[in-house]
Amino acid sequence: MQASKSTPDTFTEAQSWCCLSKTIIMPSGALAEVSATTDVERIEAPITWKAYLMCAFAAFGGIFFGYDSGYINGVKSMPYFIQQQTGKPYPQTPEEETAFVLESWRDSLITSILSAGTFFGAIIAGDLADFIGRRFTIISGCAVFIVGVILQTASTGLGLIVAGRLIAGFGVGFVSAIIILYMSECSPKKIRGAIVSGYQFAITIGLLLAACVDYGTQDRRDTGSYRIPIALQMLWALILAAGIAYLPESPRWFVKRGKLDQAARVLSRLRGQPIESHYVQHELAEIVANHEYELQVVPQGSYWSSWANCFHGSLLKPSSNLRRTILGTSMQMMQQWTGVNFVFYFGTSFFTQLGTIDNPFLISLITTLVNVCSTPISFWTIERFGRRPLLIWGALGMLVCEFLVAIMGTADGQNPATVRAMIAFICIYIFFFASTWGPGAWVVIGEIFPLPIRSRGVALSTASNWLWNCIITVITPYLVGPDKGNLGAKVFFLWGALCTACFVYAYLLVPETKGLSLEQVDKMLEETTPRNSSRWVPHSTFAGEMGVTEKGTLAPEILDDVERKGSVMKIKQASPNSTPSSSPMLIANGPHQLYIHPIKSLRPIPLSSAELTPTGIANDRRYMLFKHNPSASDSSKRLQRMTVTFFAELGLFTQALSDSNDGNFTVTYNPPPCGRKIGGREQKQLEVAFKPDTEGLEEVEVDLHGSKTRAFNMGRNVNGWFTDCFGWEVLCVYMREGTTRQVLGNLSPNAVANGTKSSNSKWWFSSFAAYVPESLKGKQEDEGITFADCAPYLVITEESVKDVSSRLPDGAEMDITKFRANIVLEGAEEAYEEDYWGAISILPPAIAEEEPQDRNSGGMEILLTQNCLRCQSLNIDYTNGIFAKDEAGTVLKKLTKDRRVDAGKKYSPVFGRYGFLGSKGDEKGGRVRVGDKVTVSKRNDERTKFYWPGL
Repeated sequence: MQASKSTPDTFTEAQSWCCLSKTIIMPSGALAEVSATTDVERIEAPITWKAYLMCAFAAFGGIFFGYDSGYINGVKSMPYFIQQQTGKPYPQTPEEETAFVLESWRDSLITSILSAGTFFGAIIAGDLADFIGRRFTIISGCAVFIVGVILQTASTGLGLIVAGRLIAGFGVGFVSAIIILYMSECSPKKIRGAIVSGYQFAITIGLLLAACVDYGTQDRRDTGSYRIPIALQMLWALILAAGIAYLPESPRWFVKRGKLDQAARVLSRLRGQPIESHYVQHELAEIVANHEYELQVVPQGSYWSSWANCFHGSLLKPSSNLRRTILGTSMQMMQQWTGVNFVFYFGTSFFTQLGTIDNPFLISLITTLVNVCSTPISFWTIERFGRRPLLIWGALGMLVCEFLVAIMGTADGQNPATVRAMIAFICIYIFFFASTWGPGAWVVIGEIFPLPIRSRGVALSTASNWLWNCIITVITPYLVGPDKGNLGAKVFFLWGALCTACFVYAYLLVPETKGLSLEQVDKMLEETTPRNSSRWVPHSTFAGEMGVTEKGTLAPEILDDVERKGSVMKIKQASPNSTPSSSPMLIANGPHQLYIHPIKSLRPIPLSSAELTPTGIANDRRYMLFKHNPSASDSSKRLQRMTVTFFAELGLFTQALSDSNDGNFTVTYNPPPCGRKIGGREQKQLEVAFKPDTEGLEEVEVDLHGSKTRAFNMGRNVNGWFTDCFGWEVLCVYMREGTTRQVLGNLSPNAVANGTKSSNSKWWFSSFAAYVPESLKGKQEDEGITFADCAPYLVITEESVKDVSSRLPDGAEMDITKFRANIVLEGAEEAYEEDYWGAISILPPAIAEEEPQDRNSGGMEILLTQNCLRCQSLNIDYTNGIFAKDEAGTVLKKLTKDRRVDAGKKYSPVFGRYGFLGSKGDEKGGRVRVGDKVTVSKRNDERTKFYWPGL
């Protein structure tokens, strides 16, 4: 988690000052302030009946899901339907009646085709839910479903009913995936499990209604026998679509889209509180802060990378997206493995084959009734005992019943008394499913995913349910069909074995999420293991750790960032200058010239001359600071990189060349005048060597933007000094010469030249390469980098800086060091001309005097490959070590209006160009000085498109 940006003793005052908090909504609709809290008990409003009923209605979607799943069980056994589909005459003898069933292949196709449609529908719904919202995706699903039902109703043969069930399956996939998502995001945490369990209850109601309608029409000898139960489905879809249209959109979807003002209004409506209520404000602040945190952990990129994010991270970490996706998809797989749908899809046929039951339809109706009556028990138990115990004990109860049914049916299956006992244990088995795994699996998948991937995670999980539903419905007729496997009761040995796997799975891998907000579930997964999760207690809020101001509001930069990333804006089209500047530019004189940042993120050192090397200006960004969290259970959280974007306190530190030793530099801590309690009230200094002796220092692995390397822990003296200044444990690491990080994405010159880019698959190589000695690596394809973000050099122009200054109030001037450039040029014809530069040549005086046609014989070239994406570091207040609250704190927002011009990262404004030292002459590198002439040696016809995996 990120460090809090406010003084701890201001929180209590901010929380308790009033029941209503001040909410400022700008004319544009954006929120300027949102009240926040660090009290884990005050992030959600008390439950009201209005909130309960609004969320509960969404569960109605389960009725047409359950009805559609259940009606086919009875229809396939209706005499008229069988005669129509197969052409067989109505049976006259008991032997003919036994054979009067659908062929196994036809039975399998009609039943399973729905699941095939729902699989793809659920996948598509994951995208639609992010693009058009949760509500409209559900309504769209209802419309698609109705089209499929119309086709089924009109059918008189196999083709049309199969096509109709396939199309209806797409609609069911939409609804089944997004209803769970919608209810989980809207429901209060204390009743979320009960609300989502209501969805499973609605499914059982649908199954019961289908069984009743089938029972009533089974003996008809016309098309009404199957058309009535099929056509009735349209009623459920119309009711759901009409009702959901009057319900509010998910507040978390509005946050994801950057529409915080609408999120606040929806929360007010859902919670039955005024928008100014601190309950509404605190819950909104927690959602926003959690979303911002998740975007930092796994930043969003292109469409395909957003899907790839579902599989990001290590399988061994419970909090990784990969682990959550596998948990969700396997949870739904396990629910199908319980075998319950065998009873609901094939129960009538199975009971008929037993040969000792007079009315198989009635037995199917009884099992469905048990399902309906057992599910409401979960409303109480899932919140009283939790998700994990229900899944463990439910699996145990099911496996015992299934093995008993299998043993009895195999040993004495022709005895009517034994068959009655089998039916009794099947009913008990259904009771265990309906009160545990039935609702529990849906509840868990709605809770475990973070907001950036939640819609896709739930969609993948639901698709997994339907995939395995399809697989089971395809193979089951071949297992139990009298013309195929004819396993009979022996099939319950298979279901019992699979339920045993469910029992082990639930014990080892399912976490306890009872009573936690969706944001607290995120934190729980980071800090504990599934088997210990029930003992985890919330101890902090995301808002408190991401940043709460002294006024008790969420840090404004977080609001700005979420609104910026969630908004959609067209890429600005602009034309490149047709010709380069007629006169060469100069490396700017005065205080704006050449810069190095020996310690990344601290304020830079201006130079009059510098040595250019393939890895950047000599001594640039070889050091980096990390917040050390040794107690974090997740090893990836123990070293948290400190960058200005999230640690504004770094602005209090300056760097300068040492007066006493050319090989050293001095770091100065400048205490803030505003009285903030950080590092004491006196100025402190630390002298550090550019190239320290690393003998005896501990090596650590460092991961910066997915590109890993090895660095040296600088030890007690340096670490202790920074720890005293910040007030938390700090680790300072050094990357010695000869050690680099890999360049990812399309930043490297070779990637630009070849039109290729490194994909996520190179991350593993970066990790491996960090352990390989430099002497053994040989020549690498691309140059490496130090702790610079993406490239060794960053080039900007004074003309572009002046444009930024012109956006500030009269007399204000943009501090050029906030752009963290290495080379500042002056003399460009217009601002942002550099967007189109492909390369610049730096000409020492002797070469600059030559004729232009002779200049290729020397000088140095910097290949400019991509734009530099900008962040909150532009808004920093160096004096106070905070993000500025006046106009200086709006620089990023001002640039956002017209500088989001990179098609690769359309949500981020750009300023400056990343560069790599090119080969010009015999050697790479050399010395440059302030005042050297610079020419644009290559210009691009259009702006480049940034790509770095994970950024």
